Amino acid sequence: MQWTILGAGAVGSLFATHLLRIGQKVNLLDTRQAHRQQSCPMTLALLDSSSFTCELPCIGYQDLSQIGCLLVTTKVWQVIPALQPLVGGLPESCPVILLHNGMGTTEWLVEHFPHNPLLAGVTSCGALKKDSNHISHTGFGETWLGALNPAGEQWQALVPPLAEALGHAGWSEQISERQWRKLVVNAIINPLTAAYNQPNGVLLQHQHEVEALCQELHPLLLQQGFNESVAEWCDLVLQVVERTAQNYSSMQQDLAYQRKTEIDYITGYLLQQAEKQGLELPRHRALYLKVKVLESQHTTS
Repeated sequence: MQWTILGAGAVGSLFATHLLRIGQKVNLLDTRQAHRQQSCPMTLALLDSSSFTCELPCIGYQDLSQIGCLLVTTKVWQVIPALQPLVGGLPESCPVILLHNGMGTTEWLVEHFPHNPLLAGVTSCGALKKDSNHISHTGFGETWLGALNPAGEQWQALVPPLAEALGHAGWSEQISERQWRKLVVNAIINPLTAAYNQPNGVLLQHQHEVEALCQELHPLLLQQGFNESVAEWCDLVLQVVERTAQNYSSMQQDLAYQRKTEIDYITGYLLQQAEKQGLELPRHRALYLKVKVLESQHTTS
């Protein structure tokens, strides 16, 4: 299998280097039209304190024949612009895997790549990209893939190499459910830590806010088919907070580095789904607006 990574951020770089480390064929799809590199040197710091150094070949939009499996790990708001140039040109045999925070890109993907095998993934692997050439694996986690269309069901063979590379990967027949669970966790941890400008552990001092946000979201989650109580949702969020207490959320980091956040596809997506059901989420809306204000103060892209 030829793996092509679209989005060489922390998660994309982690997957790329781990796959190359176990002998898989990997390249990076460089979306820049000018100044495109032939290859990208990368050093992966492993959890056992060893390291792996490699050269990741780079391809461009004109090299579509060199894509075997497209793993999309960009920021969620970059997904559609990055995939748009591939519409009508990507071989229909090529599977496309969406692996990003937030939700709201699936419908576009299904519409514009109707004949390709389409999959979604979620991961809790910890990664930190120190600069463009150094990535650290900061924590083991679970990675799950699932089909978004019937053609995607035929690609369960993608799981074993990911499992070998990452330490865990599995196939899920309920990938949408897993996406929703991660969405809820992200919708509470990310904007709160971004607003406080603190690592995740700060929320252990603000458990009443976590509980209030879970309480407000509960009617929507019941309508989505989830049966957990408010207390169970709170426990899920706080378990992640405790496990990642020293980490900074991606949204906090985006604001800290004056980048566009993923708030529109996390809290914004929840607000859209609530509106469809005639539900109000005033606490989540207030948090959404707070992050948007912070984002507008310095976002340059």
